[in-house]
Amino acid sequence: MNFRSIFLATVQTIGLYAAGFIIPVLGQALALFTPVPVIVAYVRNGRQEGFAVLCASGIIALILGGWKVSAIFFLSFGLMAVGASEGMRRAMKPERIALLGGTLPVAVIGTLFCVYFIHIGKNPVAAVETYLQASIADASRLYTSIGLTDTAALVTSFSDRFIHYFVRLIPGVAIATSVVQTACCYAVARALIRRHQGPVYDAQPSLALWHAPDVWVWGLIAALALILIPKETLHFTGWNFAIVFAVVYLTQGIAIVDFYLRKARIRTFIRGLIIAIMLALPAIVFIIALGIVDVWADVRKVRGYRAA
Repeated sequence: MNFRSIFLATVQTIGLYAAGFIIPVLGQALALFTPVPVIVAYVRNGRQEGFAVLCASGIIALILGGWKVSAIFFLSFGLMAVGASEGMRRAMKPERIALLGGTLPVAVIGTLFCVYFIHIGKNPVAAVETYLQASIADASRLYTSIGLTDTAALVTSFSDRFIHYFVRLIPGVAIATSVVQTACCYAVARALIRRHQGPVYDAQPSLALWHAPDVWVWGLIAALALILIPKETLHFTGWNFAIVFAVVYLTQGIAIVDFYLRKARIRTFIRGLIIAIMLALPAIVFIIALGIVDVWADVRKVRGYRAA
């Protein structure tokens, strides 16, 4: 094993992870890329070195922050890195890499929570609802006691109905955000690997040429159909799947926008700025719609590229 490479990757991993606890806002953004050094080591140097970096980083997190900090690292960033790395080593398509790396930590953490709540004899959904309601009540009392009555009124404005919907949409939101994070880490890791080892992933399309498998649109249609069913379980199942598919087709819409911005020879920074502004506006709905329409319209005429 290359111990120098393991040491450097471990330092980078712990540095990114620790930034989330030390530096406000910017550090938390950097912490989202904690899996990147592990992915690079795992893919470039093999599973053995990848797991060595993962274990060394986890042990350091245990020493510095305790078992909870280490457990969070392993169950979130660690599993995400392993899933994305295995997908890259097996030459999976980008969407499958993002799904594997994004759903693995959510599935494991969700299973552990369910087992725990079942063990203590509580309904997981009801337990989370009760916890949020109690937290809101405690926060309201705290703000009232220090004279911030307006803030207390704002906190209490979160009604039970809002909490009811929010708790039941957590799975979809968690999966969607985890998949997006994995996709971003995959993009950075892929760029780093290509820079050091050459175009090993040239067979994979850039964002401007990417599109989701066309058959996935039937999953979106099924999700929208479930939303129309009044039975609560099926209704919220549909909403959770719809959130995930909305992110998928938002990405496809962004890819189309990026394709035409590249065609107009607009620089990378300006392209990123334009896309960021569009995502911050109500235009985000139209970007999702554009991604869905592309399934049939093939706006960029890129289906032949993926087939080739």
